Amino acid sequence: MKKISIVFFIGVISMIAAGCGYHRAQLNNPLLANVHTMAIPYFKNKTFEPEAEKIFTNAFMNEFIESRKLQMVGTNEADVILYGTVRSLKEESIGYNENDKSIDNILQMVIDLQLEERTTGKVLWKRKGMRHGEDYPILDNDIQASEASKRMALQKIAKDLAERAHDSIMMGF
Repeated sequence: MKKISIVFFIGVISMIAAGCGYHRAQLNNPLLANVHTMAIPYFKNKTFEPEAEKIFTNAFMNEFIESRKLQMVGTNEADVILYGTVRSLKEESIGYNENDKSIDNILQMVIDLQLEERTTGKVLWKRKGMRHGEDYPILDNDIQASEASKRMALQKIAKDLAERAHDSIMMGF
């Protein structure tokens, strides 16, 4: 009899805990209910970083393609268009060797994004000043390797910002 009451008690507690408001975040933005296609034209680049617009555009397109929530199409066929601007890039040294030579830099990027209905121009989602930074090593006397390291940091920033923007758009934040 004691075993039955313990099992009953555990069952009741489990059911109460299951209903305590814990649930998955909604994965669909109500503003996107009738949206099936998206276009992402090349980002604008207001920095002096060569090909930053290409890196960010590719990262954002890849993120939306991989999620399979919206079909990527050209701007003339899209239900919505995501416009992006690489607004600023800041690079500074954060680590030095014993000779006060920089050995570690941080790259900080700021982008602006706006999702619009193609036919009406209505803004469905907008973020100004999305920021992200990534550090990378400066390789002693190897300019090519240091530039490759910087490019990898830039690609990581683009990927991380694309993921954040995708989740925000799809969840309606």
